[in-house]
Amino acid sequence: MTEDYGTATWRYWQKIRNDAGARGSFRDRQPMRVRARLVFDRDGEVWLDGTATRLGFDGAIFVESKDRRVQAIGVWLMPDDVWWEGKAV
Repeated sequence: MTEDYGTATWRYWQKIRNDAGARGSFRDRQPMRVRARLVFDRDGEVWLDGTATRLGFDGAIFVESKDRRVQAIGVWLMPDDVWWEGKAV
C-alpha cells in the first residue's frame, strides 16, 4: 500500500530512529540538494530528497524535508546518512 506523504498532519508523524538530535551549528555554504536516508519507526528505511542547510560542529548535517512523516521542518543526520552529487563513496 502506497500513501501520499505530501501534506503535513500529526496523523502521519513517525519517530525517526537515526535522528542525530539537536546540536550547535553554523552555515558554511549555500543550501544544497541532497538525498537523505531516514529510518522511520513504522515505515523503516526510506531515501528522501531534501535540502542540507546547516552543518553541526561535530559534522552532523541538518536536512530540511517536506515529507509529512517528519514532525519538524527537518532532521539532523550523520554524514553517512546523507548523499549529494560529488560525494566520495
